[in-house]
Amino acid sequence: MPFGHQRSVRRILTAAAAAVPLVAAALATPLLGAAPAEAAVTCQVTYTSTQWGTNSGGFTAGVTIRNTGEALTSWKLTFTFPGSQKLTQGWSARWTQSGNRVVAGNESWNGAVASGGTLQPGFNGSWTGSNPPPTDFAVNGVPCQVVVPGTSPSPSPSPSPSPSPSPSPSPSPSPSPSPSPSPSPDVPVDNPFLGAQGYVDPAWAADVESSATRVDDATAQKMRGLEQTPTAVWLDRIADVTGGSGVTRTLKDHLDTAVEQGAGYITLVLHNLPDRDCRSLVSDAELHAQENGLNRYKAEYVDPIAALLARPEYRDLRVAAVIEPHALIDLVVGRFSIYPCDQAAGSGVYVTGIRYALDKLAPLPNVYTYLDAGSAGWGGWDENFSAFTNLITDTVSGTAAGLNSLDGIATNVADYVPLVEPFLTDANQTVAGVPIKQSRFIDWNPFLHERDYALAMRTALIAKGFSSALGVVVDTSRNGWGGPDRPTEVSTSLDINTFVDQSRIDRRPSRGAMCNQKGAGLGTRPIAAPAPGVDAYLWIKRPGESDGAGGPILPEDSDRLLDGTCDPTGSLGPVSDSIRPTGALPNAPLPGDWHHEQFVMLVNNAYPAL
Repeated sequence: MPFGHQRSVRRILTAAAAAVPLVAAALATPLLGAAPAEAAVTCQVTYTSTQWGTNSGGFTAGVTIRNTGEALTSWKLTFTFPGSQKLTQGWSARWTQSGNRVVAGNESWNGAVASGGTLQPGFNGSWTGSNPPPTDFAVNGVPCQVVVPGTSPSPSPSPSPSPSPSPSPSPSPSPSPSPSPSPSPDVPVDNPFLGAQGYVDPAWAADVESSATRVDDATAQKMRGLEQTPTAVWLDRIADVTGGSGVTRTLKDHLDTAVEQGAGYITLVLHNLPDRDCRSLVSDAELHAQENGLNRYKAEYVDPIAALLARPEYRDLRVAAVIEPHALIDLVVGRFSIYPCDQAAGSGVYVTGIRYALDKLAPLPNVYTYLDAGSAGWGGWDENFSAFTNLITDTVSGTAAGLNSLDGIATNVADYVPLVEPFLTDANQTVAGVPIKQSRFIDWNPFLHERDYALAMRTALIAKGFSSALGVVVDTSRNGWGGPDRPTEVSTSLDINTFVDQSRIDRRPSRGAMCNQKGAGLGTRPIAAPAPGVDAYLWIKRPGESDGAGGPILPEDSDRLLDGTCDPTGSLGPVSDSIRPTGALPNAPLPGDWHHEQFVMLVNNAYPAL
């Protein structure tokens, strides 16, 4: 295995540990118009579903189609919902539903599928009563053989009629069938989230339950339906790893609990660089460069993390390590304008710390490294985007394994940018002849959609030499923007500012507003492989956890300064030559504390709705 398990050798794992996995192989029958009559065309389909709610609710499903036969020029996937499921939204295909029958036809850009190629369409849906998986997959009208994990497949018919009327039956399956064993855990998989259940933090479930006891029965039911949702574990200080004052669950405790749960993966967030969050006026960094912070970061923080993850009892647990949110984008945005960021850029403390973390974590066979890559709201402008891709490339290339030390990137971490703005198609679309990118809210940023930004960043990094298998994870914990104020149609105004404000689902006063935002809602629930190039949508920021003290007064006995960006009566600096309100909720607790009022809002404004 090469150092850092370079992901050009990643393999697709369709393990039975998925929430609802189905591995389907198409019958060896020629697809219509795709091959000569004598040719056999086969495929594999993996269906995964993450649902929420009790007795009724919603779900997000991903379908991975692998073409194991001859090349296709077009495709159409069909299946039947066995229950009351309704399709509400889909992507990477043209989705329709008639009765219980669902059809997903290729888009113009993904109709051609090479032999061995894969597709990853997906959809959101609703359910009532139960949500059983489809079992009658077909491609281009050819029925598929379905293999349910833990059972034997039905034998495939011959690709052409047999010339002999032999009465011999098809070979019987083994009398004692068992699922194919998973690959050895020291062999990296293509996508660590695919075919694996995520770790549920007991503290998260307890916080959700604490809110459920304070609301009406209908809202409480929605909340309790979320208690088993995987969320990331943030390692914000040394004590979170090794133990100390105020820490009730160390990293080892989390890992042990994940093993007890039978979790397939756990997401960890490393967030403790010296002088971290340099753009924050009230940064709560534990370590400081001027106080031997970099050496402490290495010896007291990263080294213990790496030592724990290397222990044999955790070898079967896939660890997705999100490396230092906001660090590198802070250098791009804040350098030359914010003194602490200028200092961090000049000293190289962020870059050196990140390289050290990658050097320690990348060689571990069960660890998958995802470097923070900002969000569309900060990294989308042309100048920032170019500088950011250069900085990421320079940082990672300085590791021992070079660009091979990175498995993927993470975007939108603790941010609010929607995956898609459904009524704003492109920053260059015009209103009365004026491009909407000139509006106050968009402010010349070409990226309106977080999914587009994440994939564009991935493409740009691959062009700079990263593996073509580089993965993406997107934080969707607070970017749903549903509820009664969500627009339902495009504006008809001829004024670009009014048009954008009435059409956008992101209701923040500015795309730079990031503290306890009013009107936000839970986004797409965690799911693996929701779109080509995307390893997963994850809840990296725990929904309901405060971003910062929200004023107008600080919590009692606090020794912290008030963060102006979290003050609901405050304002953000000039944006497009105008002062913007913060959009922050009032009376928020200290960073990391449970914010009940925010969680209630997120649940009520969830999209897809709970």
